[in-house]
Amino acid sequence: MVKQVNLALLGAGYWGAKLATEYIVAHKHVDNFNFIGIVEPNKERLAYIGHRLNLPTSMLFHNVNDCLANPEISAIHIATPNETHYQIATEALTRHKDILLEKPMALNTRDAFKLARLSESSGNVLLVGHIFRFNAALSQAKNILKNQDIGNLRYLHLFWLDNLNPIPDRDIIFDLLPHPVDIINYLTDEWPSTIYARSLMHDTPYHKKIEDVGFVIINLPDGTLAGIDLSWIQAGMKERIILITGSEASIKIDALSQDITIYRSSGKTNIPITSNNSMQSMITHFVNCISGIDNPNNSSLVGALTVNVLSSARKSITENTEVRIHE
Repeated sequence: MVKQVNLALLGAGYWGAKLATEYIVAHKHVDNFNFIGIVEPNKERLAYIGHRLNLPTSMLFHNVNDCLANPEISAIHIATPNETHYQIATEALTRHKDILLEKPMALNTRDAFKLARLSESSGNVLLVGHIFRFNAALSQAKNILKNQDIGNLRYLHLFWLDNLNPIPDRDIIFDLLPHPVDIINYLTDEWPSTIYARSLMHDTPYHKKIEDVGFVIINLPDGTLAGIDLSWIQAGMKERIILITGSEASIKIDALSQDITIYRSSGKTNIPITSNNSMQSMITHFVNCISGIDNPNNSSLVGALTVNVLSSARKSITENTEVRIHE
């Protein structure tokens, strides 16, 4: 008998609102899945999202503890502020809830691995919201690399750029770097051996400087080099670009439009991609992992190792030195 998944979404911020829209769709189309509703302590924000999505008040909750204590809720998606992830996920796992936890899963390596171990001991699913593992263009790029269609991998360059209002008390490394780090692992099946990171701070209307630009250089164990550009002050359109250079050709991936172009000395080729809804793919995967149909693609171990890289990047910035992660 397939397990019924009754899920509540925790958090109705910018990303939580997007997720809520997708969960409403999944409620109609994903087998053995039931969307219980949204939990948001800010009552004004909760009322706004409820009105915007035309949800009944019976699907709107403001008390997180009541949600975690409710035995009818078997799964939760945690889309609350980063600093709350560890505490909420710990409490949820002790109550044997299956969890989809937004990245980063914790703010330090120790807490991240404690969550991974707790999910093992509780017997519950704990996945991390590394959504680009479900992106059709990146899946195709992974196959291209596996088949060595561009020859031997030489280096990667990733651009994670945006133009946002100043974000006080936000860490650009833990906010923007998780996806590029995870994508590098997804494409290469390698984790960094060393990392060097620098950041820039600029004045804001809050009369306080914030860190809004970052540059990261990663060495992989096989000698491959990866560079990552991060920015919250990039004028123009949001960019999520991955450039991959091999011995015989190069690839440009636009992860937002899900386009791939291969460049060779003879010219360029646009690779046909059937684009997908990455959110829906991740939600379906989560339900299937709970039901025992799928093996985790975005496991807690992947999430914890990513946090380890983020922590090493922060250490590199603080100490202005290259940090060795593992041999």
